[in-house]
Amino acid sequence: MEEIHLGQPKDNLETRDIGIAGMTCDNCVRLVEKALRGKPGVKEVSVDREAARARVTFDTTCTSIPELHDALLKSGYTPSPFPA
Repeated sequence: MEEIHLGQPKDNLETRDIGIAGMTCDNCVRLVEKALRGKPGVKEVSVDREAARARVTFDTTCTSIPELHDALLKSGYTPSPFPA
């Protein structure tokens, strides 16, 4: 019997960590979360200010890492390599 999926198949979901420069307070975290959640296909966002990174789960058929980076730049934050 064939399995039926409602909505998007899970195969299109990807979870990635994105380094973010410039977050200094809790309001920064809220702005970053809002920018990332505003992209179509983003399912989950978790931002860790102290680690300077966001973990984003998104549908790869709706958005991409470059588009998520653009959303961060437009909100005033810079995607960056993870701190050592």
